[in-house]
Amino acid sequence: IATTLLTMYGEGEDEEGQVGSYAIYFAEGESLAKQGEYKKAIESFTKALEFKTDDQPCLVARSKCHLQLGNTKSALEDAEGSLKEDTKYHRGLYQKAEALYQMGDFEYALVFYHRGNKIRPDLQEFKLGIQKAQEAINNSIGTPEHCKLEKTGDLTFFKQQDIVSKKKPLKVSKTTRLQSKEKGPVASEKTMKELLGELYADREYLEKLMKDPGLIINNKDKTIYTLVEEGLSYLDSRTEFWRQQK
Repeated sequence: IATTLLTMYGEGEDEEGQVGSYAIYFAEGESLAKQGEYKKAIESFTKALEFKTDDQPCLVARSKCHLQLGNTKSALEDAEGSLKEDTKYHRGLYQKAEALYQMGDFEYALVFYHRGNKIRPDLQEFKLGIQKAQEAINNSIGTPEHCKLEKTGDLTFFKQQDIVSKKKPLKVSKTTRLQSKEKGPVASEKTMKELLGELYADREYLEKLMKDPGLIINNKDKTIYTLVEEGLSYLDSRTEFWRQQK
């Protein structure tokens, strides 16, 4: 349709003609998208962008089509393109959040739903986005009341470490000291308790194990030490993330 109209009326080279050509292709793209012809709609939006580069509504519209086809990477690229000139463009923020959500990056999606909600608190779509992203996060990692480490099983190894720790002092390597400095600011104990809930007790338990000298001295393959370190790192990253959301 767009090609026929441009053939009939001419594809103007002046500014007015450029705008007219853009409008024809954009309108065709919207019409095709409504009919579910997403591939053809993308072609029309792409032609429209040739006349009006980096046009925000067009990039968002093309991003939606990519998302419908499961092309999440392209959808994210177009959404980010719409935010290039104006980082507070609410439609671009929403589309970026939607693309991240479809990619399974729920935490970052939540961040952009929140940003959009601050700019346009009147729009229900951002509130719904926040809700579904939070639910997805909880379903992925579980809520504190459902995620608790069990202190059961064979603890003989740790009892042996208690004996060793009384005999040998803990040696902290230079690398370990440097890594601890690079971690950045740590939330206060009070903040950690509020954010982690019941998981705070598990963090204390892991921290106690980490300070156990026998854990490093006797565990030659460092398997348990690594698991404890990863557990602490995970809980700290969760604390920091939720602290930033408050």
